[in-house]
Amino acid sequence: MSTVLSSFLHVGILFGTFVATGEATTVVRFEFDSLCAQAETIVYARCIDKASFLDDDRIVTRTRFEVLEKIKGTTDTQVVLTMPGGQVEGNRLHIPGIPQFQPGEELVLFLSKPDAHGSPWPMGLGQGCYRAREDDQNRPSILLQRGYTPLPYSVLSKAVTDRPFKLPLRQFLSQVRRSLSSPADAR
Repeated sequence: MSTVLSSFLHVGILFGTFVATGEATTVVRFEFDSLCAQAETIVYARCIDKASFLDDDRIVTRTRFEVLEKIKGTTDTQVVLTMPGGQVEGNRLHIPGIPQFQPGEELVLFLSKPDAHGSPWPMGLGQGCYRAREDDQNRPSILLQRGYTPLPYSVLSKAVTDRPFKLPLRQFLSQVRRSLSSPADAR
């Protein structure tokens, strides 16, 4: 089995997705409240570094994050994600849907339980990665885009285009906490 297909199948098994031909990955779409409820860990974090290497016969990338704020789950000061893909000795493995991170960037991560190798994964791959950008007043804001990241209900009630827009970080984290404190049947 090729390395790419093997990695696709690993992603498929981990997220309950299925790959019929090895050409596409299907990921379950999350609603915002479901993303909050099903995530084992939710953190606001900064990417410290990343390194790609061979793990058995596949290329993987290990990314370390400094936890800036804990919202749900972990008590650790760092989170480490190890996911398929990356570049080693001129060989590159790219799997559509696997999020890419850059040192220095800040994100709110919604993470699964650790997999068999001990690494959590972003819920719904890119759906569980909300990138922070500075707003006009140099404050962190969360970049939201309809159809890519699940939107909080308060945002859904506003006129939203398909273009990305920013929600202040504190407001976004309040929405996450509100969702976590709501009874499941009230959602």
